[in-house]
Parts: sequence; C-alpha cells; structure tokens
Amino acid sequence: MKINKQELLDNMNKLMEKIGQDEVFSRAIAEKQTSAEVAEFLLANGISISEDTIDAVIDMLKKEASGSDKVELSEDALDNVAAGMVVRSPSLARFVNWDGMY
Repeated sequence: MKINKQELLDNMNKLMEKIGQDEVFSRAIAEKQTSAEVAEFLLANGISISEDTIDAVIDMLKKEASGSDKVELSEDALDNVAAGMVVRSPSLARFVNWDGMY
C-alpha cells in the first residue's frame, strides 16, 4: 500500500507537537499496548498514522536502543515511513514496550 508521504509527515509533526504540549495525551498514548491501539487512539484524536508505520518507528527505536550501529529498514518498512523525517528516540522512547530489553 502506497502512502502520501507529505500527509504522513504532517501527521507525525502533529503527533510530536501534541506529545510535547499535552501531558495527558502523552500518558494516554503510553498506556496503549499494541500498535493497533495506538493507531486507533491517534485517529480518534485527528492524527492518522498506520499500524505499519507505528511498527516501523518502534523497530527503529528498539534497534537504536540495542546499540546497533546501523538502523536498516526493509523495503516494505521504507515504503511506510516519510522520507527525511527525524525521530529522536528519547521523546518517543516512553511509548515503546521494550519487551525486557533492559
């Protein structure tokens, strides 16, 4: 499935702005257990980000946190994320279920 990269980038920017400004929103999203729950919650708040994109971001954050030198995405994952987007792991790290990595 092809996505509109500008629309995705706009929604990611909305998400980051909302996380930075609204602690209640941030806590609510952190309580979600699956990417489906996160996607549904975001959509209910006017932010459309697919489960696949959420999974791709979580995978990148986990790889970065595990100390790997390179973060590589599959071709499918690359198709589902916006080009040129920068994600800082500390700002999103609290929303990732690390599955006992530490």
